[in-house]
Amino acid sequence: MATSSFNKDFTLDSEKALRSFEKILSTPAKSVKIDRSLTAPAKVVRGEKKLKQMLSR
Repeated sequence: MATSSFNKDFTLDSEKALRSFEKILSTPAKSVKIDRSLTAPAKVVRGEKKLKQMLSR
């Protein structure tokens, strides 16, 4: 979410800024492991049931 203090200026105005930006672009992103068991059908049903109970109070 943008705030009033957010600065959209994207100027690489120094050698250090350029090297830092180059490093960010050249470094591969780390992959995130997703636990697929959390979305098992039984857990989805259980979660929906709990949510309905909470909302009905």
